[in-house]
Parts: sequence; C-alpha cells; structure tokens
Amino acid sequence: MKIFGVGLSKTGTVSLTKALVRLGYRAKHYPPIGTIVSEAGRYDALTDSPVLVFLEALDRLYPQAKFILTVREEAAWLESCQRHWAGRKPRTADWELVRRAVYGIEGFDEAIFRRVRQEHTERVQRYFEGRPDDLLIFNICGGEGYETLCPFLGLPILGEPFPHENRG
Repeated sequence: MKIFGVGLSKTGTVSLTKALVRLGYRAKHYPPIGTIVSEAGRYDALTDSPVLVFLEALDRLYPQAKFILTVREEAAWLESCQRHWAGRKPRTADWELVRRAVYGIEGFDEAIFRRVRQEHTERVQRYFEGRPDDLLIFNICGGEGYETLCPFLGLPILGEPFPHENRG
C-alpha cells in the first residue's frame, strides 16, 4: 500500500513520517520535487509539501493509495510558518521550487499563506469527495494519534505514544 501525506508544511508532517516508520512503512519526508514519481516507487510513504503538488498524478498512478491531509489550527500554523519562513532564503533550488509551486512566493506572507491553506484544504476535500476510505484528515497537533491513523490504514492501534517532532 502507498501512503501520501498531502498536508502543508508545519502541520505535523515530520511526526506523521516518524509514525509511519514506527508502523513498519518505508517513509520519506520532503522528497525532492523532481523525484516524486520515482521516490513513490521506492518508498511506501511520502510526506510534506512536494507531495501535494502531485496529488492527482499519484492518485492515478496508485489507485489503492491512502492519502493523509495533516491539518492544524490556523493561528498556530501561521505562527509556526512565520518562524520557519520569515527572512529565510531557500536553502536549495528544490526548496525554492516547492515554495513557489505551493505558495507562489519564496518568503512568508500571512495573507497568502492563509489563502493557500484554505484553498488547499478545500481542493483535497473536494478531490476525495465520496471516497472516505481514501482520505484521512488528521490533526496531530490537536492530539490525534495512532487511535485515528491505524484504523484508517487497517492496522491495530500501536500501543506507544505518537511521535511529536519539531514542536514550536
């Protein structure tokens, strides 16, 4: 089974990746945008912003795949994004390409990020409308963990704490 984390950065994507690894999946966080299709062939799961650019293509390539939209309360998400992006230049050309593909800009702009978050969430929900077995809307930052993730993946609930990485 393929799993694609299609949440925006700073919504628990690293924690999701760690949880998938603990569940036995070969998972990669933030794969290079130019290698998404080949990385999807090598890994069981891919997560973070580069993946969401290819949502529809990945769904066509892997029709049995599970998609996980990580979400987070808006004010906390914006604050985390501002800390992460404000004043930082992209570290690589790939990072710049992802920023432009997802947000349309390289830096942080609250109004743009707010709009992109809204549009992205609506896009994913609309795309998977009528397909509840294919999409999990998952709020790790709001306290959801293995008790939500494992049933969606058809697995028994893992009896250990859910990983929480990159806490702000």
